Amino acid sequence: MQKNPLNPDPTGFSKDGRLAVKIFQEVPLMRLLKKVLIAVLVIILLIGLAGFLILPAVLKPVLTKKISETLHREATIDEIKINPFDLSATVRGFKLADPGGHASFAAFQELLVNVDVLTSIFRRALILEEIRLNQPYIGITRKADGTYNFSDLIPKEETQKKEPSKPFLFSLNNVQISNGSADFHDTPNKTNHSIRNLNLDVPFVSNIDHYMKHYVEPRFSAVVNGHAVSVTGKTQPFQASRESLLDIDIRNIDVPFYLQYVPVKMNFKLTQALLDIRLQVHFIMPEKQAPELKLTGRADLKKVALDDLRGSKILRLPVLSVNLASVQPLVPKVHLSEVSLGGLQLAVRRSPRGEINLLHLAGTQAKAKPKETAAEKKKPDKAETKKKELDLQVDNILLDGADISFTDEAPVRPFRTRIHPLRLAVSNFSLKKGNKAGIDWTLVMDQKSRITAKGPVCLSPLGADLALDVKNLALRPFQSYVPDTIAMDITSGDISTAGKFILATDAQDKPTVKYSGNLSVDRLATIDRARANDFLKWKQLRFESLAAGTNPLFVNIKEISLRDFFAKIVIHPGGVTNIQHIFGEAKKETPPPDAAGKTADEKTAPAKTPQAAPDAKPAPPPPDIKIGRVSFHGGTVDFADRNIRPNYAVTMLNLRGSVTGLSSQQISRAKVDLKGNLGYGSPLEIAGTVNPLAKDLFADIKLSFKDIEMSPVTPYTSKYLGYPITKGKLNFNVAYLVDQRKLAAENKIFFDQLTFGDKVESPEAIKAPVPLAVSLLTDRNGQINLDIPLSGSLDDPKFRIWPIVWQVLVNIITKAVTAPFSLLSSLTGGGEEMSYVEFNYGSADLPEAGLKKIGALSKALYDRPQLKLEIEGYVDATQDSEALKKAKFNRLLKTQKRKEMIDRGETPSPLEEMAIGQAEYEKYLTLAYKAAKFSKPRTALGAAKSLPPKEMEKLLYDNTAVTDGDLEQLAARRAQAAREQLLKDGKVEAGRVFIVQSKTKTPAKKDKIKDSRVDFKVK
Repeated sequence: MQKNPLNPDPTGFSKDGRLAVKIFQEVPLMRLLKKVLIAVLVIILLIGLAGFLILPAVLKPVLTKKISETLHREATIDEIKINPFDLSATVRGFKLADPGGHASFAAFQELLVNVDVLTSIFRRALILEEIRLNQPYIGITRKADGTYNFSDLIPKEETQKKEPSKPFLFSLNNVQISNGSADFHDTPNKTNHSIRNLNLDVPFVSNIDHYMKHYVEPRFSAVVNGHAVSVTGKTQPFQASRESLLDIDIRNIDVPFYLQYVPVKMNFKLTQALLDIRLQVHFIMPEKQAPELKLTGRADLKKVALDDLRGSKILRLPVLSVNLASVQPLVPKVHLSEVSLGGLQLAVRRSPRGEINLLHLAGTQAKAKPKETAAEKKKPDKAETKKKELDLQVDNILLDGADISFTDEAPVRPFRTRIHPLRLAVSNFSLKKGNKAGIDWTLVMDQKSRITAKGPVCLSPLGADLALDVKNLALRPFQSYVPDTIAMDITSGDISTAGKFILATDAQDKPTVKYSGNLSVDRLATIDRARANDFLKWKQLRFESLAAGTNPLFVNIKEISLRDFFAKIVIHPGGVTNIQHIFGEAKKETPPPDAAGKTADEKTAPAKTPQAAPDAKPAPPPPDIKIGRVSFHGGTVDFADRNIRPNYAVTMLNLRGSVTGLSSQQISRAKVDLKGNLGYGSPLEIAGTVNPLAKDLFADIKLSFKDIEMSPVTPYTSKYLGYPITKGKLNFNVAYLVDQRKLAAENKIFFDQLTFGDKVESPEAIKAPVPLAVSLLTDRNGQINLDIPLSGSLDDPKFRIWPIVWQVLVNIITKAVTAPFSLLSSLTGGGEEMSYVEFNYGSADLPEAGLKKIGALSKALYDRPQLKLEIEGYVDATQDSEALKKAKFNRLLKTQKRKEMIDRGETPSPLEEMAIGQAEYEKYLTLAYKAAKFSKPRTALGAAKSLPPKEMEKLLYDNTAVTDGDLEQLAARRAQAAREQLLKDGKVEAGRVFIVQSKTKTPAKKDKIKDSRVDFKVK
């Protein structure tokens, strides 16, 4: 028992008092006082008898009845003891039943109260020397209707306010509650709670002014639901400061057991969790200041198991430890020295509807608030708007050995991954503006990919400066996020990078992101999903010394290298390529263009009226892009056309080279040097300068392809030309110049020994004599040289290079039918039409212009030994007949002169060379007239009548006849003259030139061309 500070001597007598007794016994005169003393002793004896025997017997039934009537519960007391001398009372065996009387509501084994009467009188306060309660018990029941078995004992609130009265002064000493217990029966939740071994020790507590500064030092311990609880400390409950210091020690609190009493609907099941609390609580209310509450210590959450409402595992956490350096919830200010999570297991799931299970655990989404009316809107006062911001600081955070699984069921093909182990260490974490926390993050994904990040991070303003290292991040799992419209599957490949990631925020909260380092995509392989064929793959795509960022956007790369790459291009039946199929472009096929290069849609589409463009925001500045070098090593492109019969396949091998000096600067020019081979021969070279990154494209590129074997393309020539190729090679050289969105292209195509086989039937073949066209184009060395220049604007949507080139080739072949000699003339450089030669009327002699044409034709035939020539002679029925008649008339006169010369013994010249002068004209006219055999005017005697020269001339001319045979002979002589002239120099073999008898004497009419001519046809 502790001494009462108000009465240090428990006997109540001092040393001076004992001396007075001795004197009283020795003095005779004091005998009267002795009698008085005896009387007092008798009184004391009577008081003792009343206190020890009478009063307990009286109080027991009175108290039992009074308690039962007041509390409406049956009360029983086994024994009451009163000590009138030390003014102590003891009650034993108290029991108070429930209203129904079936269970115990309250009870205790023993209650001892010891009152210090003298001191109480002196201090005018209740002074209790000792209060001891042994084995107390209380039983609380929560009924099905939510009320409690003590609800009837709770007094109703008084409507009238009582005036504050002076506080009742007291001093309680040696307050002890030992071995207490309690039970709480929760009927609605069908649970029970118990408290056992409850012990409370309060050495001293008083609200007397002189002792209020003394600390009350309570000690409490109990076993709550099987878990030990301990609280010790000291407090000044009646001081104005209310300063209190408590040590709280609670072990193994069953959190799920108590969570059911939280009045919030939970979207999860906490199946297991134990909480250990070891806290030091310091509370004080300084005068005229806000109260202060400070917590220090440690809290451990252990063996946490959390599931969703369907019972699926969400979280498993062996231990979460929080060390509280200083937590001041009223400020609010939280300073934690350490937070550590060990062995976390977390299952994150995104549903097909896009809901994330972790967010769903926090509760249902808040309903939209109704719009406020103008009357409801009011300006909040300063007290409402000014909220205290949390001052949070954590010295160290450690997440170690975490195992996180993530399943995303929103994509068509769900994404699944496992991150284990995950380690995250954070130092100097704080919510203060400008604070930089250090993070060290390491994770392994799917037992292969490793990602680390280390460096400072700032929350306000948002920023980071991290050393990032990603090794072998597998791409295949991320196939789930490739849009379903892309029919391509990633079968392998991983990304690795090492560099520095920087995130910064400017004054306008505009983020800036920068990254610098190396990056590579290794061992990529993709397939065409529909046919499971290889599509695109490579050994390595590497970005060396990469630097990129935003605000403003820039990219700077020292070198991009692509090694051992492969691409497959396939044209499937129906004409759809694998690229169109993979990227969804085959769903809408564009109809083929006609000869004019227009599609059906373009023909029928109405003309669009240009509309004024809406006001647009100024375009952002173009990104600054610089790439020092792009290199290619060991590339292969496999091409197969399965739309053609038979199928065609070819492979580009050993693609290599580089593009150096790429830049988005307009004046920049990158050098291109690329090489490769078609199959194991046919070298390809691409060289020049380009600037594809500038606003306006620039390119000055030359492409050279040599020694391409033509026989493999037989499927195409058979289908589109109607003839297979049995032999031949192709070279072509292309030069493209693109500047200021204008294109100038030179396409030089060279065929060597191009040979076609027999004609094959093909409904898609062009209707033209392909062999003739080839013969026209092929020189005597078996070579064809075509030069096809093109020009146009890139802004013209109809301008497409290769369709135009193909159309030019088709036009050349078609021209072999419609105008073969025009084609031949253009090929040989001749400016004149070589399909005919005109003759003077009535003559078969070649004029000068005819000789020139035949010379050019002879050269063209010599250069094209496969060509054969047909010659058809024609006459002008009117003009040539008249000319022949004149010639025959003159021939009659020349015949008479020739006879005369022979008669004189002279040797006449040929008739064609003979001339008749003016002086001798009448002489030979008369002789010719006399020799002519036709009916002539006669005299009355029947003799030939002598006529004037004019009349003889007229009669002789009129009776000179030109027959069809004469005209046919003229036509034949003209054809023969042309043939002889062609064969004259011996360059053209006679077997290649044929005279064809025309079915008509006169040819088809041609504008501005005489009918007196020969026509040529090539075969």
